Amino acid sequence: MPLGRTFIPVVLTLLCAATPVTVTVTAQQTTAADALIADAHYLRARPLTQATLQKSPDDVHAIIQSSILSWAFFHFDEAITKAEKAVALADRSADAHTQLTNALGAKLVSSSAGTFEKMSLARRFRKEADLSLELDPKSFDAIEDSARFYWNAPSVVGGDRSKAQQLADRLTHLDPTRGAALKAGFAADEKDKAKRDAATESIWRTAVAAQPDSADAHAGLGAALFEEGKLPQAEAADRRAIALKPTRIAPYRQLAVIYATAGRWDDLEKLLKQAHTAVPDNLSPDYHAARIILTNNAAAQLGHAEQYLRAYLAQPAEGEEPSHAAAHWRLGLILEKQGRKNDAVQELRDAVHEDGSLEDAKKDLKRLS
Repeated sequence: MPLGRTFIPVVLTLLCAATPVTVTVTAQQTTAADALIADAHYLRARPLTQATLQKSPDDVHAIIQSSILSWAFFHFDEAITKAEKAVALADRSADAHTQLTNALGAKLVSSSAGTFEKMSLARRFRKEADLSLELDPKSFDAIEDSARFYWNAPSVVGGDRSKAQQLADRLTHLDPTRGAALKAGFAADEKDKAKRDAATESIWRTAVAAQPDSADAHAGLGAALFEEGKLPQAEAADRRAIALKPTRIAPYRQLAVIYATAGRWDDLEKLLKQAHTAVPDNLSPDYHAARIILTNNAAAQLGHAEQYLRAYLAQPAEGEEPSHAAAHWRLGLILEKQGRKNDAVQELRDAVHEDGSLEDAKKDLKRLS
């Protein structure tokens, strides 16, 4: 039952046969966790996976799930360790090797990895990606991982962008939306913005045409249109994504940014209420609305931005979303703009205490202290 990374907004695709009616409690928990992970509801999936592992510590699929959850919450070393355990228990499992590849890739691109460690990680990444693809030539993640290696690696260590494009074409044939996400990632390397925007929009429009009922395809198109400044068209694409799958957070998040950018405050409030009802445990639309208000210096909305961030801090951050440390940092800057220096300093201290690697927060704390 393959599980793995897809794209930004990152979601995990569930690729499994229909579950028989007569299943054990553990199997039901595992299947439910798969579905939740597929929709990026990591907080909801975590207790189910933990319960399965308490009953069956060597359940390979649950271990893979647990690795994915660690990855989603940015605990990359932990994700690698868990994936290594899954590989040790099932050395011929394409899913296990694929998740190890994903975890190694996340560590590879993270700022915490040093130069020599990245070289080692890159070698391991390619080895695992090649093995995953050998074990399951139709694995979406394995194809994607290999394609990303060929695209990003220097030619002296095996990089080959023509091979990357061939793999992207293979993935597009299997799943147009996944393939579009991969190709859009490649297109992002184009330095000419006009060419980059045109290519990315074309890629996503092709995906929408191929899979008109895919919420992810419409959300991808919405993100591309937003980057081009085509806000009405982006709004329409995101609204379509919500209509197709209202429990996915990405289009709400994108619409929050659109409305805050355009100063459509009434629409923003309505959108946030809708998002709270549909996905109550993920308030990233609130966070990003506050971020735009701060960035655009919308002085009249600073009070609302403060409320959005305090709401975000009042519950656990979902996987793949901004940390509480980042929220404290931005809240501190908002309080500073409101003339509340002491409160701002406290928020910045909280940000640095929670994440000592948050350099911008450190700089702002030093500036205000």
